[in-house]
Amino acid sequence: MFDFVRFCPPKVDLGFEGFVVLSEKPQKEGYYGYIVRAENSRELREKLKGIENAIVAVDCPSGLCKEAVMRKKVDILLDSERRELDYATIKLASEKDVAIEFGISKFLSTRGLRRSLLFARLKQEIKVVNKFETPFIITSSAENVYQLRTRKQIEKFFSYFGLDVKKARFFAERIVRRYFDSSYVMDGFYVESSGP
Repeated sequence: MFDFVRFCPPKVDLGFEGFVVLSEKPQKEGYYGYIVRAENSRELREKLKGIENAIVAVDCPSGLCKEAVMRKKVDILLDSERRELDYATIKLASEKDVAIEFGISKFLSTRGLRRSLLFARLKQEIKVVNKFETPFIITSSAENVYQLRTRKQIEKFFSYFGLDVKKARFFAERIVRRYFDSSYVMDGFYVESSGP
């Protein structure tokens, strides 16, 4: 399983195969991806134009999520406190093969009633994601070292709310293989080298 983070993490063993560093201007080494932050559909289209052959994660307000899912280059809808996914957007993400990120960091940075509301929203989103078998990934979504968590902690936290950890691993590995595995063609198909 891979963890999708927002900074370049130190060399620590937290139980992951690797870290995918998501950034607006990523260093193109190791596993990396672009974060596209947009406030309207025109800005989203303009920022997506310049990106080629890399993981693309979109961070946008709730009203723009449906527009982001319909874009061919988008791989992941990032998790944040301001993101609220409705029924139609999750169903569309399932059809367009866009993964929905569930991150633990937003729960670490909130307290009290706000955290309770995030838990309630998480439960609703998970119910719809499971219904449509929408691709999803579970991550620490860490922005600094203090938000990093071990793979086991992240898996136990989200399995408590009803997410299937094995599916999350599969979807995360599929996204990474799509861009960083030269023998990957599509799910179930691999290029084999012919031996002598």
